Amino acid sequence: MHQESKHIDILIADDEALARKRIVKFLSESNIDCSFTEASSGKEALTYINNQKIDLVFLDIKMTDMNGFELLKQLPEEKIPIIIFVTAFDVFAVQAFEVQAIDFLLKPYKKDRFYEALDRGLKQLKLEQHTIFQHKVSRLIESMQDIDHLESKNHIDTLVLKSKKKYYFLQVSDIKYIKSASYYAEIYTKTDERHVHRISMTDLIAKLDPTMFFRVNRSVIVHKSFIQEVISEGIGDYSVIMNDKVSFVLSKKYRYEFLKRMGIK
Repeated sequence: MHQESKHIDILIADDEALARKRIVKFLSESNIDCSFTEASSGKEALTYINNQKIDLVFLDIKMTDMNGFELLKQLPEEKIPIIIFVTAFDVFAVQAFEVQAIDFLLKPYKKDRFYEALDRGLKQLKLEQHTIFQHKVSRLIESMQDIDHLESKNHIDTLVLKSKKKYYFLQVSDIKYIKSASYYAEIYTKTDERHVHRISMTDLIAKLDPTMFFRVNRSVIVHKSFIQEVISEGIGDYSVIMNDKVSFVLSKKYRYEFLKRMGIK
């Protein structure tokens, strides 16, 4: 990143302490002259923005007390700072950002992507494009016809995947199974495509519909609709056969829950 001479006051608004800690780490490792404040709720973030000089905000879309858009609706346009939205898997939000050409960080993001977003935010401040940005945010809020949609359900219908500089929207219903590959998930679709996504299996299964996606072992998640048969191998061992003939071992840890959900006694 290039050196900025002006001191920047930054607010990190996220209800997850680890997420805030990561941003603090990246800011501390940068060469910009900045001070930062942390807010663990939307209400706390609102107080800081209203009562302190805040130049730039890293704003998590989903916080426990309110989402980022609800927070912005409570601010007069002239009080809106430069904002870098932070979101995980929210297609609705991502599409809205793309339309308004507003920058965002899609969790889990890499260090380079963080600095890229930060650099853009700093350039907007430097070039005095603050008013233009405020108008963009106002249009974004107006375009949100159903803000409650962001909190309407606990699982996702679409997975946002990044390929180079493009975002690809994969329908979750098209996923046959997912295999773990170190820090990545290998996602296989019904059209035999393979996508690689940087996320842990634990984080990914938490986003998927629990009535349709089952973990069969530590390294594999399967979609119920694509299971062809479950074979008892004897002594309590089972194999899960998918409709493309790929077979997975059902491990002891996940056996009871899987068989129960599949209606196998």
